[in-house]
Amino acid sequence: MRPITDVLREYRRGRAVDLASQRLSELIMAVDETNKAGEITIKIKVKPQKGGGSEKTLHIDVKSKIPELELPEAVFFSDAEGNLHRSDPAQAELTFRDASKPQPQQGAG
Repeated sequence: MRPITDVLREYRRGRAVDLASQRLSELIMAVDETNKAGEITIKIKVKPQKGGGSEKTLHIDVKSKIPELELPEAVFFSDAEGNLHRSDPAQAELTFRDASKPQPQQGAG
């Protein structure tokens, strides 16, 4: 029995095995980055020659389901014009001063 890997290497001068190898590498990196599962599917369709005989036409399809990073939620505030801001535009901003530095004296009188 001939190994399937030999057929994959011969299909279109190795394009199927090259593509599968590339997708596997991308999958491994994405799984490492997201800590989520993914998969690769290699589908081989075999069609017989019209009228029978030993000739077969192959179609190989390599599909991958790469896990994606999910961005965490973020809080924004809207203004009257429909714009979004990181701080609430309706809230007055607090001003702070450095308590370790001397402050100007108010005039006595």
